[in-house]
Formats: sequence, structure tokens, C-alpha cells
Amino acid sequence: MYGTVSTPEKAAYARDAFGYDEVFVRDGFPAAVTTATSGRGVDVVLDPVGGPTRLASLDVLAPFGRVAVYGEAARHPDLHLPVLPLWKNNRTLTGYNIGDLARRAPETLRTRALDALSLAAGGAVRLDITEEHDLTDAAKAHRLLGEGRNRGKTVLRVGASRV
Repeated sequence: MYGTVSTPEKAAYARDAFGYDEVFVRDGFPAAVTTATSGRGVDVVLDPVGGPTRLASLDVLAPFGRVAVYGEAARHPDLHLPVLPLWKNNRTLTGYNIGDLARRAPETLRTRALDALSLAAGGAVRLDITEEHDLTDAAKAHRLLGEGRNRGKTVLRVGASRV
């Protein structure tokens, strides 16, 4: 399992905390993935970032590989994607948008959310919460996220403080 991050420090953290085989800094990751897979590429890319990272992800796909888009964290303008390389290499680009699902199938969203929360509550899914901020510090937390200084998940505490 491979991952990409924005800094070498985050790469070391992700490798140690989650057991990735390799974690690459986003700049230049296609060459690193190509080397790590001996040129084969990967079967699935999960892309919450967008922009140039999404476009570069298409280059690391193995035949029949797919990029699954589920976010636009980098807030780049929309891409104009080359279709012929996808088609000629039997590759796929797919997406999952929770906002659209909420509009079209709110009951499906509810079921999936309850399933996910159950997995988290039961410990089957690890939530890597590395920072907590009081709700009154939401602007500060948002700024830190925007600067890319976070690692793991940053959460806002609502109500009484944790003991």
C-alpha cells in the first residue's frame, strides 16, 4: 500500500503510524510509484486532493486500474483530462460525492454513515486524531488546515472539554 503526502515529515509519520509499504512526497510521486512497482503501476488510487495530483495519478495506473475521486482538498480549477490514455490502457476515473448522495439518496447516505460510525465506535477503523481545538478556535484550526500544517485529523471540540 502506497500513500502520498505534502512533506517528508508527514511521510515518515504516515509510514510509522499506518504501516504503508512506501509513502511518497506528492511532488514527483509518479516516478517513485513507477520505480516501487517495477513499472507495473497500481490498481487503485484514492484521490481526495485533485488538481495536478489527480492528473499525475492517471500516470501511475496499471492496466484496468482506476482513480476514485472523493474530494477536492487542493481547490484547484477543474482539469481537462485526456480520455484516450484512459481508454487505450483500460483505465477508469470514477467519483464519489457525498453531497450529491445526500440530495439523491439521503437514506442510502444515512445507512452508510451509520455503518461507518459503527466501525469507528467498535475500533475496526482507526481515527487518527492528532489535534483538538475548542469550537471557539475554529478559525485558527481552519487556518492551520489551509496551511497544510496538520497531520492526521483535526477536530473541533463541542461542549465540555475532554478529561
